[in-house]
Amino acid sequence: MWNRIWAVIRREYLERVRTKAFWISTLLVPVLMGGMMIIPALLAARGGGEATVAVLDLTGRYWEPIRTEVEEMLSSDDNFEVRLVDIDPGPDPEGTREETKQRVQGKEFDGMLVLPPGLPDEGQAEYLAPNVAAFRLLMVLERAVNNVQVADRLEGAGLDPDRIDELTRRSDLKTLKLGSKGEETRDQGQAFMLSYMMVLIIYMTVLMYGIYVMRGVLEEKSSHIVEIIISAVRPFELMLGKIIGIGAVGLTQMLLWATLAFALSAPAVLSAVGLADFDLPSIAASTLIAFVIFFVLGFLLYGTLYAGIGAAFDTEQDAQNFQMMITMLLVIPLVLMVQIFNNPNGTLSVALSLFPFFAPILMFLRMTLTQVPPWQVALSMALMVGAIFVMAWLVGKVYRVGILMHGSKPKFKDLARWVREA
Repeated sequence: MWNRIWAVIRREYLERVRTKAFWISTLLVPVLMGGMMIIPALLAARGGGEATVAVLDLTGRYWEPIRTEVEEMLSSDDNFEVRLVDIDPGPDPEGTREETKQRVQGKEFDGMLVLPPGLPDEGQAEYLAPNVAAFRLLMVLERAVNNVQVADRLEGAGLDPDRIDELTRRSDLKTLKLGSKGEETRDQGQAFMLSYMMVLIIYMTVLMYGIYVMRGVLEEKSSHIVEIIISAVRPFELMLGKIIGIGAVGLTQMLLWATLAFALSAPAVLSAVGLADFDLPSIAASTLIAFVIFFVLGFLLYGTLYAGIGAAFDTEQDAQNFQMMITMLLVIPLVLMVQIFNNPNGTLSVALSLFPFFAPILMFLRMTLTQVPPWQVALSMALMVGAIFVMAWLVGKVYRVGILMHGSKPKFKDLARWVREA
């Protein structure tokens, strides 16, 4: 039996590993994922720009304080410059407003800040520009205008704005992540980034290789090659060999990615490529091991279901509705990730991460965010193994009958009948 299964595994594995597509995707995915993590950090640290903003101050007293506020906010930032230009309202403020708008449209200014005469008690400051998605510029202007208005109100109440500012000086929160042995590491969102990226990789690879299993079965069935193969191999052996063989391809790719990620996260490598000053997320060996384990278990569970769908139908179009139902079981955990991020140790989060069909994504996600009790990890893996055996038993019966069925689109009742008859 195992000799026949091994022959199928070897055929499925070598047939895919030898293709150019396998090696291109193996190299391309880490490049894309690394780019998504590193490029934003590089742009944030080294990127900059400048903007020229016309200020139409109809209050007659806010121009100078706002200019001072902006200069103070950007005094320590050499990469971003905001130049404010005072526009004299003249005898016709509305006419000046329209004229300045034309200058903005003519790209003389990047935008126009209008301060109505009723500030700070009436009206609201306005910013007019062709691009209102320049979030950094908007943040600077909004904060400057807000600070000046607050100071104006304090002076009107007989208080000293400088004294108030000193007493209410903002203090940033330093975030430190506790390790399993009590070690403290600085974390400013790196854990979130790392968790999100690795969970997406598990989702995409389980989905991709699961569909590979389904398509492989469909191709052999539609070309009638399977009728020749099962003369030498039993249907269940063929199904098992195909799932394990394609899963081994995915595991090979995962191991290559894990090795590359572990190597590139080393401090010496980061320093060599000029990223020593960046707080990039480090990847622990235990995280990489869990990453591989949950991929394997997730693939075996979903790959079995996809194999059954492939055996039951003649074409991928016929199998689409059933395929979507299985795919939704992978999509739902992505929707539930918000619950895990907010409260990874909550009762609902624990329950969701123990559900076998959600565990490959949600339990691994919890492990990257917090210290999960070992018994919960072990239980989730045990439940997944149990679910794999149950699904293999059920799908094996469907596979045994469906692999030789042609010309019909089975429904749920047909699949249930095949299980009973098998």
